[in-house]
Amino acid sequence: MVNKMSQEKTNFGTIIDDMKASFKLASNNVLSYFLAHLGMIVFLVLMLAIVAVPIVAIVFAVGPTAIADWGASLATWSTANLWAAGISAVILIMLPLMALLFMVYGSIFGMTKEIVEKGTSSAESAFSWLRHNFITFAGTGVIMSLIVVVPQLAVAAAVSYFSGYVVTGLTSVGLSIFIFAYSFITLGLTSMVMPAVVNGKGIQDAVVGSFKLAIERFDRIFGLLTAIVLLGLLSFAPILIGAAATALGASITLVGPWLAAGALWAVVAALLWLLLFLPMTIIAFTRVYHDLTGGEVYDSAAHLSEIAMV
Repeated sequence: MVNKMSQEKTNFGTIIDDMKASFKLASNNVLSYFLAHLGMIVFLVLMLAIVAVPIVAIVFAVGPTAIADWGASLATWSTANLWAAGISAVILIMLPLMALLFMVYGSIFGMTKEIVEKGTSSAESAFSWLRHNFITFAGTGVIMSLIVVVPQLAVAAAVSYFSGYVVTGLTSVGLSIFIFAYSFITLGLTSMVMPAVVNGKGIQDAVVGSFKLAIERFDRIFGLLTAIVLLGLLSFAPILIGAAATALGASITLVGPWLAAGALWAVVAALLWLLLFLPMTIIAFTRVYHDLTGGEVYDSAAHLSEIAMV
């Protein structure tokens, strides 16, 4: 059914409802998400293995001595041409990796679209989305990295260069604040890109539409993003508090047991994020996109009523 709440004013309750509804859908489809992620990990390993085969073949063909000499020459050139080396690394390494990552998560978003509309899906659906849309997903990954990742890498590299490659004190604090703020803003502005892509939008239209939605419905989209960030901080709060106390000079004798307990909890929290909270996050943003654009949103209560009437 189509949700009619897209024009209502956002409040705290709206964000809580988004999180609760998304968590319920995630918990109802936890096995599908687990199998989809497992399958995508296998896919990533296979792709990386395919890339590694020619590299290994070249190493064996030219010999370790030639590779070592080439590595030393490359290190010398990189030191003398830092910006060129950085740009080359972005083009040759980071952008392909981001394209590969978005091929995987574009498929997960495709499966999520079905869950948001129908309440359920299967892991096989993710592979169907991958097979039919891998080029679009890869292109989306490149564009997203150019918007979200590359600018802050350039700023960090510039700060490091002008600081003599040792970033400390207020400079380090300022850079950390900039990276967090820039990441938060750009992730909010682009949070509707992948939901738009799996709903049939072209990459350019999806990016423009995401920026427009994020600005027009700033409260709804950035409110949801803030809730997700806070959930992440709360999930790993024990280990973060222990690390902060250690950094501020607290005695390891006092902080040690706390750090040990925090580390154990961090493992539990990581599993919760993998199994529930990450799927919940993907569902939440996809669900909000459908809500704001008049798309179909599954209503479990209405569905149960229809079954009862039948």
